[in-house]
Parts: sequence; C-alpha cells; structure tokens
Amino acid sequence: MTPDNLLTAGHSFLRLLAHTQTPVLVGELTMHSLATLRSSGYQNTGLVKLKLTEHLDTFPCEILDNGRYGVANTLEILDLSGTGISSLPEDFGSRLPRLKIAFFSNCNFKEFPRVLAECPRLEMVAFRSNGMTGWANDKNGGDDPESDFPFPPRLRWLILTENNLQSIPSSIGGCTRLEKCMLAGNGLADLPDALSKCRDLTLLRLAANKLKALPPWLPSMPKLAFLSFAGNPCAGQGVGEESAERATPSFRTSPLPYVDWDRIEFHQVLGEGASGIISKGTIRSEAAADNTTGPSAGGDELTTTNTYRDPVAIKIFRGALTSDGTPYDEMAACLAAGQHDNLVRVHGQIRWNNGIGEDGPYERIEEHLTSKAFKGGLIMELIPPRYRVLGLPPSFDTCTRDCFNKDGQNANKLSEKGVIKILVGVASAAAHLHGLGIAHGDLYAHNILVSDGGKDTSGQYEEAHAILSDFGAATMYESITDVPSTPDLEKLEVLAFGYLVDDLLGLMEAPAGGVEDDGCSTVSSTRHQLSRLYDRCVVPAVADRPTFAAIHEELERM
Repeated sequence: MTPDNLLTAGHSFLRLLAHTQTPVLVGELTMHSLATLRSSGYQNTGLVKLKLTEHLDTFPCEILDNGRYGVANTLEILDLSGTGISSLPEDFGSRLPRLKIAFFSNCNFKEFPRVLAECPRLEMVAFRSNGMTGWANDKNGGDDPESDFPFPPRLRWLILTENNLQSIPSSIGGCTRLEKCMLAGNGLADLPDALSKCRDLTLLRLAANKLKALPPWLPSMPKLAFLSFAGNPCAGQGVGEESAERATPSFRTSPLPYVDWDRIEFHQVLGEGASGIISKGTIRSEAAADNTTGPSAGGDELTTTNTYRDPVAIKIFRGALTSDGTPYDEMAACLAAGQHDNLVRVHGQIRWNNGIGEDGPYERIEEHLTSKAFKGGLIMELIPPRYRVLGLPPSFDTCTRDCFNKDGQNANKLSEKGVIKILVGVASAAAHLHGLGIAHGDLYAHNILVSDGGKDTSGQYEEAHAILSDFGAATMYESITDVPSTPDLEKLEVLAFGYLVDDLLGLMEAPAGGVEDDGCSTVSSTRHQLSRLYDRCVVPAVADRPTFAAIHEELERM
C-alpha cells in the first residue's frame, strides 16, 4: 500500500486501473539543503517541515541548534529517510520540543533509539528497511532493554516494516494512543501480551513474519479493523523463498488460463508501486499459449477463442515487500478470490517464457527487471474511465481514517440511492471473500472504485456501482479457522465496513425538498437506518457484530 511516510500515496493502483496516472497526494515535503541549513538559511523562517536526502555520515547537529540555525523550536516533521544515518544525539528529544513526525526509513539504525521517548509530542515514527535487530540498551545500567524500553508517550503510528526484529518489547503496552502498527517483514515469532493494552489499535500489519499462532487476545481488540498476517506459519505459509515455493500450488490450482510473456503487447505503463508495475496492453491472438513451460501447467491455455482483443490491465509482480505483505500473497489472494461483480475481474495469469532474452519485451517496462525479479503477473480488466476512487488515503492527522473532499465544486457527494448501492456492492464482495476464507485486510474507501450511475456511452442507464480492489493486505485464513486462538476475522473486518458506512453518511447529499407523508425525508429515513447499522458494526464486543451476509441482506431491504 503506500510509502511509509505517505508523502506521495499511490496507495493502491486504483487510479491506474481507471486510466488515471495522477497519484493521490496527501501531503508533500519540500526537499531542503544541508548547506542552506548550515549557512543559517532557514533561520527565522518558522520552518515546520525539514527533509534532507543527501548522504549523511552522522546526524546533522545543526538541526538541534535553535540559536544559530533557528529550526529546532519550530520543527514538527523531520524526514531523513535514505540518508544513511545510524544513530541520534542524546539530546535529540529535549532539543525538538514540537516534533510530531520523524522518518528514518532506509537508513542504518540497528537498534531502535531510546532517545525518541524524550520527544513529548512525537506521534509518528518510521524505521522501515534499516536492518534493525533490536532495542537500544539503557546506558544507565539496565540489563534488559525490553523490560522497560521507553516509547514516545504520544505514539500513534509506528512503522518497523522490513527489519530483522525478533521481538517487540512488552513496554509497548504503555502506548495507549497507538492506532497503526506496521511490523511486516521481520522475524517475529510471537507478540507481547501487553500489546492487548493498546485499545486504540486499529491497523496491524504482521505479514511475512514467523508467527506460529495468533495471540488469543486479538478477537477482543475493540478497534482493530485492518489486520494482515499472510506469509506466516499460522496462515499455512512461511516466509522468503520457501514461501514462494509453497505459494506455487495456489497458482497451479487456479482455473484461470495462463498467458505466455511473449503473447503480451504493452501499450503504456500506467504506473508502479512496491509490489509491481501496471500497464495497459492487449494479448496477441495469433497462437495459443504453450502450456508446457513456465512455473506450472495447471491452468488452461489462452486460445484464439478466448483472447482478449480489448485493452486490459497487466500487473507484473516483482520481489519487493510492501508495508502490507509480499507480492506472492497478494497474487495468491487475487487468484483465490475468483469472480464477483464487485471485484476487479482477473482474466488470466502470466508466466515467464524461458525463451525470452533479458533484453526482450520486459525492458519496455523497466530495464533492470529480469526473469529473476519476475514474481508472476495477472491480466485484469481495465476499469472504464467513468469510475473514480471513492476516498483518499489517511493523512498524518486522521492516521487510520480515510480523507474525503466534502466541500467545493469537486466535493464527492453521493445520492442516497448511490450510497446504498455502493454499500450493497462492498458488503456482497466482502461476504464473498470471507465465504472463501479470505480477509481483505484493507477495506477502505481509497481501495474502492465507484461509478455514480447515469447513462453510459451507449445511452443505457446504469446504476451506481462499486468495485473493491487492492489485495496487498489480504490473508487467506480458511485453513486455520479451527484454531482456537484464531480471531473471527470477518467480524474484525465488519468494523472497517462500519467506518465506511460512517464515511458515506458524511458524503450523502441533503434531501432535495422531497418529503414523505409523515413529513420525514426519504434521505432522513435512510440515514437513520444506516446510522443504526453503523452502531451495530462498531460495537466493542467483536462477537456481537453482524456478518457480511446479514449486512448485505439488510442493505438490500433498504
């Protein structure tokens, strides 16, 4: 889903599937110069955001000297990602009293620095891809760095994706404001029970770790709505290359046809993200695919009778871990999801043709990408341009809730009927997925494409329609439903649906003067019913929430 700092969020490819190449922007940081900082060029400017990208051997202490360089007392966002620093000064926290957000991704921190706990306002911390192995020892003599490891007191958003952490300190239970915790791609074999004290925890990413079981307290987490744990032993999968090998049978058993690489004709690259690249293209119709090569011979070959002459979306997966999980798990979930009117239709699987040279068609996407980097691919429907993304990804302030344009000419207002149709479609898709033992893991408005209805290009009237996409955080849990400690993943995700109901209530248009005989508007009646549904979806007792099948049935009656 998203670069850890969310400065530019191409969170899901949804705009790309909808013919749009503009990423969703939720904020920007202007790049600054260390030379300008050292020459006092930012003094008395009230600098709130500082981003340095040049290589640094050590932390620039000029950032902490407010008297001479003039930024320490005003700085709220510090981004030193990719600079290579490996430690922070002891007085880091005391010198930056207003710091709220700190990014140190793609640096060289081997231990989580204790000094961050001294930042009184720090809410978001990112240490993605640092090779971090543990937690800094107490220099005052503490023997066990995890027994009382100090975290920032106001921490809401913790990103530790793709490190080498084997454990999380039990002191994380003191982070009572923690809402989002990103731990995918580490070596965690378990989670501390103290994490259950983080009652505001809403999003938890655990994919590609070594968890043999989910902790029994997960089902009782009252606000947990977005959970992923694919690529763990407890999900029937391991991590790394072994996981890839075990994932192959999932691809073999898919009924979708295979498409050889040299059958694909690329028209244009629409965009790329951490898990892969999406292009617009077509499939050549001259010859049928040879189904005897490639990773398996499990699917039917793509013949001249089922060739897709219309443009399609082509997603090529590559071997990058995202904040949500691995490309293997995303592709496996897409294939396992099957066909549904409210999911992006997958037409076929792509397999690498061993006869293609390294300088073959692949260079049209990315020169350095080769067969070794190729992790699979899918042929998907190209969503018509009348569809738009329903929401924007969470901002720094909203953390786990989507953003919406509710004012002005470009406000995303929806009719009462449109709201119901969207919710019916999403509930139907979610019921379908959970019926197959698949948790979407990221049921957000920014992962939903909507068509507002009206006449199509042929003049036919179409009702509002929703498509749920992006399986980057999906978990296939069917094989572990009999494990006592396994949470009711469906009812955890019902909470996410409840938040969606709340979001759409905020987008619903006011009644256009129409009232019923009792003097109440139709919209008010529907709003009341949706408000009651929302209340049932968000009750703290997870077991008391309705199923998606029950939700879908109720919405159909509205």
